[in-house]
Amino acid sequence: MDNMKQHRQHDNLFRFEKLYKRIKHIIVSVFIIGVVFTLIILLAALVYFHQLTKEASSISDNALKHKVIHFAGDDLINYKNKDILYEYDHSLNPLIVGPKHVNPDVIKALTSSEDTLFFQHNGILPKAILRAMFQDLSQKEHSSGGSTITQQLVKNQVLTNEKTYSRKANEIILAQRLEDILRKKEIIYTYLNIVPFGRDYNGANITGISSASYSLFGVSAEHLNIAQSAYLIGLLQSPYGYTPYDENGNLKPANEIEYSIQRQHYVLKRMLVEEKITKAEYQKAKQYNIKTHLLTKPKKSSN
Repeated sequence: MDNMKQHRQHDNLFRFEKLYKRIKHIIVSVFIIGVVFTLIILLAALVYFHQLTKEASSISDNALKHKVIHFAGDDLINYKNKDILYEYDHSLNPLIVGPKHVNPDVIKALTSSEDTLFFQHNGILPKAILRAMFQDLSQKEHSSGGSTITQQLVKNQVLTNEKTYSRKANEIILAQRLEDILRKKEIIYTYLNIVPFGRDYNGANITGISSASYSLFGVSAEHLNIAQSAYLIGLLQSPYGYTPYDENGNLKPANEIEYSIQRQHYVLKRMLVEEKITKAEYQKAKQYNIKTHLLTKPKKSSN
């Protein structure tokens, strides 16, 4: 009886060891296959990304800097001077400005609403890019966007507005490189000098914060108040959609201008949340009547 019991136990142990080895073999095989498959996917992704970023690879650092900091109206700027901000501040062209001639509230409004981590990131925000990719793949109608100010500058000055994976990949690579070439302030003030702000009261397109300040409010960029700064920065999301003037330079109907006012209120709220302005400043700026301060066409003389 004892022999039969021992034999049965030995037989069960043998079957267990055989099953264990089989399961172990399957697990190891699946793991190896998984690792190999993952490596193949990663390799394919790297090859694909390399193909997408050929344009970025062909642009040298000097060429990238040249493309970014050269723009319309910069003829009088000495780019041999390594201090680009000095050139902006002392430009003989009043429509090109640097830190000395731009109210700090403009920068606060811009970073609060467009790129809160501008002074911390290296040109890109991986989380924002992944979110934008997910929204794109899921074909959501309204995307939250994933571009930093640096990426927007690269897109405007070096690349195009086409919505392709190739353009986005090149934008990501070039934005990171640009952060190594230019200082943060050089990037943000160059951006403010080249970005479109819609139209003026003549129906002409506006480029740059200085031109926008004079064209909409009749003041220099350094004399903008908080409400005006937030309004101008609010236009950037959709310059020709939010612009208060139509193609002929006439003020749009009040209900249409209200869209840009709502955007201004969003920018002000972001400034408050980011602690760039106080609650009192926020309330005062919201009460500022933008519509009555917008410039209009001079009335023609009856003579």
